[in-house]
Amino acid sequence: MILSEPMRQYELMLVFAPTVDVTEKSAGGLVEKIVGGEAKVTNVSVLGKKWLAYPIKKQKEGIYVVAVLTGEHVHVSELEKKVQLGAEVLRYLLTVKK
Repeated sequence: MILSEPMRQYELMLVFAPTVDVTEKSAGGLVEKIVGGEAKVTNVSVLGKKWLAYPIKKQKEGIYVVAVLTGEHVHVSELEKKVQLGAEVLRYLLTVKK
């Protein structure tokens, strides 16, 4: 009998460039495009535009989005590739929620 891994919850924090139009509706689509089919996006919150502590890619402001993902596992290397391909994401942080 093979036991499957329990579903894990992840929290993904994204900082988008201030030029990107991020609303509550569009944020879910942007996160799903980045995550792909690796995990299910259960919740997306837009925290709004905030000043950055230091310039990132010549930007002094960023739009913060927090997404909660549910899945067995997320391949961080695949996520990194998808984030680096798009110029609209300045920074990201993926953590496992306990």
